[in-house]
Amino acid sequence: MTASPRWSWLLAAATIAAGVALVLLSPDRATALVERLGPVLLFVVAMSVVVNLAADAGAFDAIADGLRRVVLPGCSERAATWVHVVVLSTFATVFLSLDTTAIMVTPLAVALARRSGAGLWAIGLTVVWIANIGSLLLPVSNLTNLLAVSGGMFHGTGDYLAQMWRPAVVALAVAAVASWVAYRGEPGGADDAVPTGPASDRPGGHDRRLRISLIVLGLLVPLLVSPVPYWLSTAVAALVLVTVSLRSARPSVTSGLVPWTSLLFVTALSTVAAALHAAGAAEVISRLVGSGEDSTGGLLLIGGAGALLANLINNIPAFLALDVGVSQASGMAALLVGVNAGPIVTPWASLATLLWHDQLRRSGVDVPWRRYVLVGCVLVPIAVVLPILAI
Repeated sequence: MTASPRWSWLLAAATIAAGVALVLLSPDRATALVERLGPVLLFVVAMSVVVNLAADAGAFDAIADGLRRVVLPGCSERAATWVHVVVLSTFATVFLSLDTTAIMVTPLAVALARRSGAGLWAIGLTVVWIANIGSLLLPVSNLTNLLAVSGGMFHGTGDYLAQMWRPAVVALAVAAVASWVAYRGEPGGADDAVPTGPASDRPGGHDRRLRISLIVLGLLVPLLVSPVPYWLSTAVAALVLVTVSLRSARPSVTSGLVPWTSLLFVTALSTVAAALHAAGAAEVISRLVGSGEDSTGGLLLIGGAGALLANLINNIPAFLALDVGVSQASGMAALLVGVNAGPIVTPWASLATLLWHDQLRRSGVDVPWRRYVLVGCVLVPIAVVLPILAI
């Protein structure tokens, strides 16, 4: 998400104004919001720095070259690219979070597509659809899942899995089938391939920055699923790569490494949602949402409300706005389906989509937003209804 400095200042002013109002209305809610959003925003900042510096060092080109050497029997190079992107996106989303997928897998997918001649648009949709729709299986897969667990609705990861594994598997299947349809509809062609040589054949392909970037990425992945706080491991990784870049002959550390406008946007809307709760909206939402948790129709309404609000304002503030009205695990599951699998229509519907677009822009890929919205309108009912029916 790009914006002029004027819009960035307006977002910052809105965040400050909503924050002041929230502190005055309910200091406890203000503290809870900081505790909820602080770690994930730090994670996104640090991961953006890691991925963009690693990409500048040629790490993703090197990984793409390595994946191209993995032969899948019976698959063309373009089909193998689709399979690689699906597997990478699913692994990253489930175990590392959808935001990690948007930041880390997007540039890798672009590099793979350019080498194989696969359609960039179809491969891009594969990443963003799996990131959003497929982010239900584990608490770490999506911030909203972590918010649900931290709110006490689920008693740890085991309880969460017991409730969510069925809709999560259905959602992943929907995302995979949809991405396959997109791939088949835009297979690309031989003319799309970019004959870029392996990293070792390009200037600086084996330089110190590339080696350190690959080592940092290799160590970071297992750390993100370890007991080490995810924000801490990414912050250390970012510090290492910033230090290496500053000491290189061609430093590339700038404020543009981080999508500040996207983060301000999400923070502003989340703060406004919390302020409205403190002003009395929580009681109204509880009456509207909490009455439908005992029936399939009610669960579909909860999920639909989550998807609609997520596409209107963003899924994080949408979850924070609606979760106060949910009192049962089934209702929370439906809400999570709505705010996780549903925000695939508007560009601002999820932070992952904003980060995905930012990475595509950095890779020189334009997003046809009108087409994105139209395709999303077709897919979102399937992506929300089928998983809810599996609850």
